[in-house]
Amino acid sequence: MGMSSTAPLIGANTAFPLPRSSLFTSLSRVHSETFSLRCLGGRMEHNSNGAKIKSTTLHHLYEKHKQSPYYDNLCRPVSDLLPFIASGIRGVTTNPAIFERAISSSNAYDHQLRELIKAGKDIESAYWELVVKDIQDTCKLLETIYSEKDGDDGHVSIAVSPKLANDTKRTIEAAKWLHKMVGCPSVYIKIPATDESIISMKEVISLGISVNATVIFGLPKYEAVADAYLDGLEACGITDLSKVSSAAAFYISRVDVTLDKKLEQIGTPEALDLKGKGGIAQAVLVYQLFQKKFSGPRWERLEKRGAKKQRLMWASTNVKNPTYPDTFYVDALIGPDTISTLQVQALKTFIDHGTLSRSLDTKVSGAQDIYNAIEKLGIDWSAVGSQLEHEVLDSFTKSFDNVLKFMQKKAKLNDFIGI
Repeated sequence: MGMSSTAPLIGANTAFPLPRSSLFTSLSRVHSETFSLRCLGGRMEHNSNGAKIKSTTLHHLYEKHKQSPYYDNLCRPVSDLLPFIASGIRGVTTNPAIFERAISSSNAYDHQLRELIKAGKDIESAYWELVVKDIQDTCKLLETIYSEKDGDDGHVSIAVSPKLANDTKRTIEAAKWLHKMVGCPSVYIKIPATDESIISMKEVISLGISVNATVIFGLPKYEAVADAYLDGLEACGITDLSKVSSAAAFYISRVDVTLDKKLEQIGTPEALDLKGKGGIAQAVLVYQLFQKKFSGPRWERLEKRGAKKQRLMWASTNVKNPTYPDTFYVDALIGPDTISTLQVQALKTFIDHGTLSRSLDTKVSGAQDIYNAIEKLGIDWSAVGSQLEHEVLDSFTKSFDNVLKFMQKKAKLNDFIGI
């Protein structure tokens, strides 16, 4: 894998701001003035210094509905996350595409990369050093959230190489290595839910390493992921399981993109009426399965050892069809014991005009009807899931390769390394 066991050397301080709008105050004012968010209604609260802080829709989402909002993005300086955290963000998720954008669109990583190259690191080892540094720094920013709720939130995810998706043994080794490299209890090691990597999850969890299972597109795959978590907890030699945590990232809008194309091809009034309904319907059903998996005698035995539920994490919540409401997926999937991952656009629109109401389990029978109706039209849910799994993993692999190529090209420039 070309991984180095050496700790990251130097952090860069060059500013590379996250996408912003007037929604967020400039970072320079966060500590000196009242933090304000323009688009928010709600009450004012006080921080430890007595300054008023606006309570946002995201705070209400967590306090009233026990759903944790996580920000799906990261770049340097990670201190740019402070306004997001103040607005109610409780964790951060990353993937290879996020780091490709961050590293290839900024000079904020140049100083550390230069030092790593001078120290003789190969390009892939240097990549992991850059990424691990960002994850460590973000874990520190979220440390208070992690500590105040006994590790329920404050998590930051880092993905194993997408090239290992079909290699059980190497995924286990990569997860152990990353966990050791980051060295923070709040880190989630992100592992894709391929058949081979689901086997890895059980082993990794049994070692007491927290896992963010990802790239989950169907009910059978989710059930296999949940079983791997339960099996891993049962095999774990740790007496107190409370420090082992997990989330299962179930994708939403990508499902509708694929289903809608198939429904349009069928073209009947019945088929067209089902557009935009499949992704949410499947998510509602997976939440029912989640509730069954984390209840009953088996779960109760683990709970007595301090075990925490593997929360469902809604991924791909951005609306990709412009004819759908811009808070369509976030609004429809609000319920306890879940995480909603938000890219900047979904975050802004939900804070501005999202609907704060428990919605995830209000129309279960209707969701089952929709799921069955799509199946009766000849659409194979398993085939859709397999197609999307391959597409996403191929995309992540491309991002991973692209960022390594970018770093290699930059490292060869004479003026970059100071020759």
